[in-house]
Amino acid sequence: MAYVNEAAITGESAPVLKEPGTDIRSSVTGGTQVVSDTLRIQISADPGETFLDRMIALVEGAVRQKTPNEIALSILLSGLTIVFLLAVATLEPFAIYAGTPVSTVIVIALLVCLIPTTIGGLLSAIGIAGMDRVTRFNVLAMSGRAVEAAGDVDVLLLDKTGTITFGNRLAAEIVPVGGATKLDCLIAARQSSLGDDTPEGRSIQALAEQLGAPSTNGLTPDAEVIPFHAETRMSGVRQDGHGYFKGASDAIIAASAVDGQRPPSSTAKSSASRALAAHRWRC
Repeated sequence: MAYVNEAAITGESAPVLKEPGTDIRSSVTGGTQVVSDTLRIQISADPGETFLDRMIALVEGAVRQKTPNEIALSILLSGLTIVFLLAVATLEPFAIYAGTPVSTVIVIALLVCLIPTTIGGLLSAIGIAGMDRVTRFNVLAMSGRAVEAAGDVDVLLLDKTGTITFGNRLAAEIVPVGGATKLDCLIAARQSSLGDDTPEGRSIQALAEQLGAPSTNGLTPDAEVIPFHAETRMSGVRQDGHGYFKGASDAIIAASAVDGQRPPSSTAKSSASRALAAHRWRC
């Protein structure tokens, strides 16, 4: 049982719990990352037929469609080419009729100058320049059609947080509750996350120290650091008769038991609240 970060595939920043014996939770996809615990995985896809291989094949096999402007410009250039061909083709007979013959070399040179080949050759350069310009604004354009459409966009709707964010949930604020002071709350939040090596746990430690928690963790040699696991759903520290816990409320209440006796409900809830107060996340 472990938590797996599938943001690279689904865009969802929250890790997904994977455990055996279920239809959906027992399957993993290549390219995802295990963020806690360990998994024993049996590979069922043949080489070259994995999910990522199929995605790459779809991208490589995709045929780029011309944009409306490219189609209109192609029609215009084709029409001009036909007109110039007719003009050059009739030029020599008229010159002969007028008694001033024109050499074939001059006619060919005139045709080369008239046919708008330069404009057609600039289409690719224009598309690349447009993609480069939007890239300066941290926008990745996959085609010229996307560049043209971006100029007409008024409202942008995004379906996943991972599209415009880091893809990991990060602690944004630590709020003390239950009469706890700000410093006590910061210390409790940092201490309870010492055993949490997930992106969320590391972000809590960084935010707590940024907001004023002591730079040293103050762990004594007899301190017990409880690492975060998908099964326990919590992390924390036991030290000098005190406990700092973070995770699911029922797991914290169970971990607060002393000599097998659960603490009173009000004390347990207060301990759970003090341990992490309240976290507000940003992705």
